[in-house]
Amino acid sequence: MSIDREKQILEILLKEKKVSVPDLAKTLFISEPSIRRDLQSLETQNLIKRVHGGAVLEETALSKNKIPFLIREYEQSGAKAMIAKKAINFICDNNIIFLDASTSCYYLIPFLASKKNLTVITNGVKALTKLAEYGINTISTGGNLLNSCLALVGEEAYKTIDMYNADVALFSCRGVSDDGYLTDISPEENYVRKRMIQRAKRSYLLCANEKIGKSYFHNLCHKDDITEVIHE
Repeated sequence: MSIDREKQILEILLKEKKVSVPDLAKTLFISEPSIRRDLQSLETQNLIKRVHGGAVLEETALSKNKIPFLIREYEQSGAKAMIAKKAINFICDNNIIFLDASTSCYYLIPFLASKKNLTVITNGVKALTKLAEYGINTISTGGNLLNSCLALVGEEAYKTIDMYNADVALFSCRGVSDDGYLTDISPEENYVRKRMIQRAKRSYLLCANEKIGKSYFHNLCHKDDITEVIHE
């Protein structure tokens, strides 16, 4: 079993939606038996569903317990970089910024380095590491760790957020419904986002076009409750 190869398979599946064992073996230069073992491992993790001759993404993996951060990091990476380039125009030198644990916000971090004297408050574990790499002044919310998305949530996170008055809150979610509600599969993450929105002068949703028109079971707020939706 190869974790790196499993990631490659997931990346291909996110683009193609369905794969065959022979095609994977050819693309990854691996034997078909090895590919079948990788697919079995991914199915055991509830990330894919094996079908005759290949595999498809497991739709029921759309739950906070089953989607690890590594999958979300692959999704729409090009779109997220485009959105980040637009979002940086809404950030000024000396701003205090709330940043959630989404991969959309993670892609924004390199662009933040172009601004001076920022303070970023985030509940994203991967975001904390990336912000440190760019030397950006950073405050962790603390809180309970959601292993599936590497997000810090709960009362301790709320307490930290409530201590600050931010200029900007930047966040993402799983979908925007047809009637304008920002929705997600993780109430815990939404509660943190809601607190960030409340404590910021301006709030922006980073949203790939593919999320528009999609609805999940937990509502964060209505799009009219935030400053703007930034999309491709």
